[in-house]
Amino acid sequence: MSAPEKSPFIVVRGLHKKLGSQEILRGIDLTVLKGETLMLIGPSGEGKTVLMKHFIGLMRPDQGEITVDGVNVVGLREREFAPVRKKVGVLFQGGALFDNMTVEGNVAFPLIEAGVRDYQEIRQRVDEALELVELSEHKTKLPVNLSGGMRKRCGIARAIVGRADCILYDEPNSGLDPIVSDVIDQMIVRLQKRYGITSVVVTHDMKSVFKIANRVAFLKRGVIHFLGTPEELRQSPDEEVQNFIEGRSDVTG
Repeated sequence: MSAPEKSPFIVVRGLHKKLGSQEILRGIDLTVLKGETLMLIGPSGEGKTVLMKHFIGLMRPDQGEITVDGVNVVGLREREFAPVRKKVGVLFQGGALFDNMTVEGNVAFPLIEAGVRDYQEIRQRVDEALELVELSEHKTKLPVNLSGGMRKRCGIARAIVGRADCILYDEPNSGLDPIVSDVIDQMIVRLQKRYGITSVVVTHDMKSVFKIANRVAFLKRGVIHFLGTPEELRQSPDEEVQNFIEGRSDVTG
């Protein structure tokens, strides 16, 4: 018996976005399925992070449609976006932690902002999140006293503490050594398996792609140039795709 088909969590149709005179997205069509890990790859400056920011309203499209868990988010006012953002956590590049807050303070911040006032509930949920990312022993530290990998793990804890259905990761492995990078990959997989969390990961780390992705979207010239499984990516006859995987420049001379 075949596995049941997964339903969509994020659906993007005909998405266009200009920044100044530069057209970054030129008609993106993409579906992110519930419970999958979809990795966005492609050359720098091709719109991967721009696309991801549209999912939570940090950027608004010039044209096109975006639905998140069945809700059309295009045109929503800021207040109307709040319920959507509760479903989607974000790990920003570098962690984006508050320097003057401890680890537990950073992780608790989204709950307090969401209006949770029960101190016991906040403490319980923060402790659960920190245990999951193996930072319980470091909860009283300030970000300046954390390694790069620990800051990323703290950022993951902050993204999941609100019990989001989906997490967006912007370059979670950047600046990390291979061992710490593997720890972050394992945490993404753990969240998927334990809680069925949907993950969208912007990355240039091809080792990570082939290790944890369910599907891969390759952005080039503002559109989805390739979409498929890691094995389909590896076997693709497309020269641009293979050059990117192997890190080969197509400049000759």
